[in-house]
Amino acid sequence: MTPAPCDVERLATREALVVASGSQPVVRFDTGPGLLLPALGLTGTSAVAWAQTWNDGRRGVQLLGSRDEVATLLAAPPFPDWFAHHDPVHVTAPREIYHVVDEALPVRGGNTWDWMWTDTPPPALPAEPRVEQVRDDEHDALVDFLKAHNPDTHATPFARPQQRWVVVHDDSGGIIGCGCDEPGNAEVPLLGGITVDPAHRGGGLGAAITAYLTRAAIERTGASSLGVFEGNDHARTLYERLGYVVGLAARTRFVVRAT
Repeated sequence: MTPAPCDVERLATREALVVASGSQPVVRFDTGPGLLLPALGLTGTSAVAWAQTWNDGRRGVQLLGSRDEVATLLAAPPFPDWFAHHDPVHVTAPREIYHVVDEALPVRGGNTWDWMWTDTPPPALPAEPRVEQVRDDEHDALVDFLKAHNPDTHATPFARPQQRWVVVHDDSGGIIGCGCDEPGNAEVPLLGGITVDPAHRGGGLGAAITAYLTRAAIERTGASSLGVFEGNDHARTLYERLGYVVGLAARTRFVVRAT
């Protein structure tokens, strides 16, 4: 007998989650060692829910699907017990349907952002030869540069293993641009910290840094990813020119703990 659409299946492997999601890029390229199984799938749909420990060490739950599908998944057994078991810090879902999460779960605050990805190497850019690996003797200078020009970045220099920081120098050897890739939630790297000194913007340095990091990421793993806040249209336009597409227009809110 065919299961009813509201039946929820426990997905015991990452491969089963990828298939149940309809091979969504955010599942293919943004789930990995931190994935906490089983995940959940709404039978007869591509709606899924999974929990994972993110690369910042915090545990989150993520949902995909249409408004009605996600609402059904949130209300159906075994979701409440599964959610309580994982005790996530935050919940991420498509922002156009996030109101069903607001109605079902104790969440507040947070932000809206786009997860973007590409598996196509970008074109070579004129300023790209100026991009080079950060030297060991300028780590402190890089930290100071980001504090001055991009203090809100999530890409904290040298805070996590396997970060690859690159910089651009001016004629006197000072840092005027930077960026990094680091392990995301999967093998596919996550770009971040892409920053250019305001006095040097407009010369293609941000695009060159992004292109350099993107090409290297694709060569190593087959794809590259990044996140951009919803209102940052300038950065999104730059990334789109380099081949990135939005894989998830997301909202993330934080779980309110019971007192």
